[in-house]
Amino acid sequence: MQVGINYAWRNYAWDFGEPPASDGGAAWGARAAWSATIEEELREFKLLGLAVLRWFLLADGTTYGIGSQRPVPDAQRPGQWRFHEVPSLSDSWLDDLTRLLASCEAQQIQLLPSIIDFHFCFPGVSVAGAPLVKCGRSDVVVDPHKRRQFFERVVDPIIAVCQRFPETIYALELINEPEWCTDDATYQSDKKVVPLASMLEFISEGAARINRAGFRSTVGFAKHPSMKAWDAPGLGLTLHQWHYYCDPELIPDNDMAGHGPCIVGEFPSARWHAWRELGDAQDTRSRLALLAGKGYDGALLWSANREEEKIADPVVEWSERVRDEVAAFIAGR
Repeated sequence: MQVGINYAWRNYAWDFGEPPASDGGAAWGARAAWSATIEEELREFKLLGLAVLRWFLLADGTTYGIGSQRPVPDAQRPGQWRFHEVPSLSDSWLDDLTRLLASCEAQQIQLLPSIIDFHFCFPGVSVAGAPLVKCGRSDVVVDPHKRRQFFERVVDPIIAVCQRFPETIYALELINEPEWCTDDATYQSDKKVVPLASMLEFISEGAARINRAGFRSTVGFAKHPSMKAWDAPGLGLTLHQWHYYCDPELIPDNDMAGHGPCIVGEFPSARWHAWRELGDAQDTRSRLALLAGKGYDGALLWSANREEEKIADPVVEWSERVRDEVAAFIAGR
């Protein structure tokens, strides 16, 4: 079983291209702030034996459509937002992605880029003191015309950059955990603004583009049952993926083996909640061994972003102890 890690960002939604700025023009921080440390971090990942690095690209869209291009409230539908313009990615954005891929290529670590996060589709949230709106971009999924523009202006250019590094791409992920923004009749929420049919069309059309380019296509499903309930093989996805945060209590066996490889794209690097099947053996090595025994082709820890260690009840622990346990599993010790 291949083992990897979610980076998953240095600055959520602005790791690529020019950084966001305040109304006064002051930048929030350095462009591509990850570039100052990425070479050292990749060398550490490689030394541990990690093979895959998952990274969020546009995330909630904060810097994708700014100023006059940012989403606006829908006057006819209170609580909903419209994204009238579908921008192209800037040269600086694509240059930064190229730089990341070149660094991964040098260390022979494959990249799993996740193009948008579910927050991208949530109702918009204006950023005080800046010409920015977080979220509010569900139109690129729901509206067929805007969806096509998004594929042509965003997905296709990302694919073109990735084609320069074909051996360095593990797969291309269209969206992370779409269940949270999709009205799939599981529970009601004012954030589930995307009809299920529209999301399935978005995934199917995007997967076809990725597959034609010669890459594996994937979606980071939040739940194991979604792979079957949404018919991931029928959508054209060629790498199956779900995320495990102790739901369900018992980890299912890999039941997608007949449809291609299947990975657990996220699982906690911290001890967090106990895994029922492991009893007292809650170390990361034992957890990886359990996932391998269930038949999964890969597992990616969440995450190398140590800022998340500071929150209450953190799911992240990228400590020396955890790194040693990961290395021991990979080395077969």
